[in-house]
Amino acid sequence: MRASKEHMDKIRAHILESSGQGFREEGYQGLGINALAKRAGMTSGAFYGHFPSKSQAFHEVVEKGMCDYKDSVAQFKNLYQDDWPKHFLDFYLSQEHLSDVANSCVVPALSCDVMRANDQTKAVYSALLEQIATQISQSTPERGKAGALALISLLAGSIMIARSVDSQRLQQEILQSARQQADLLVAG
Repeated sequence: MRASKEHMDKIRAHILESSGQGFREEGYQGLGINALAKRAGMTSGAFYGHFPSKSQAFHEVVEKGMCDYKDSVAQFKNLYQDDWPKHFLDFYLSQEHLSDVANSCVVPALSCDVMRANDQTKAVYSALLEQIATQISQSTPERGKAGALALISLLAGSIMIARSVDSQRLQQEILQSARQQADLLVAG
C-alpha cells in the first residue's frame, strides 16, 4: 500500500522543519545526511526518498526560511498597521529571538552558509531578500529599498554578533545599540 500524497507532504514538511533547526544550530557543514535523518526520526535512505541531496534540503530550508521572514513582516504589518515596525523590532531584537537559534530567522542563522552555497540557493535567497526589502520599504518610502536593506542587515548582523560573544552584558549592549539605530531607520 502506497502512502498518500498528503502523508508524504507531511513527512517532507517534518524533515524540512527538523533540518532547518539542525542547520540553524550546527551550520551546513555541521551535519551530514545521517544526522539530518536522525533529527527527523528516520533512516538516511528515507531522507533520500524526499531529498536527493543535503544541498537540496538546505536550499529548501533557506527558501522556506526566507518565505517565513516575508510572511512574518506581513503578519506584523497586518496586526499592528502603522505601528508594525516597533513591534517587529521588539521581537527581532529580543532575548528570546537571540536565544532560540533553532527556530530563529534564517538570515542571521544561515547567511554565512548561503554565502558558500550553490548558485541556485543564492538566487532564491537574493530574490526573496529583495522582496522582503521591498515589503519593508513600503512602510518607509522616504528611506526606500536602501533603508530597508540597511535595516535587514543591521538586524541580522546584530543577532549574529550578539550570539558570538560570551558576555550577556555585551549581548544586551549590542541589541540596545542596534535598536537605537533601527529606530532611526524606520522613523518617518
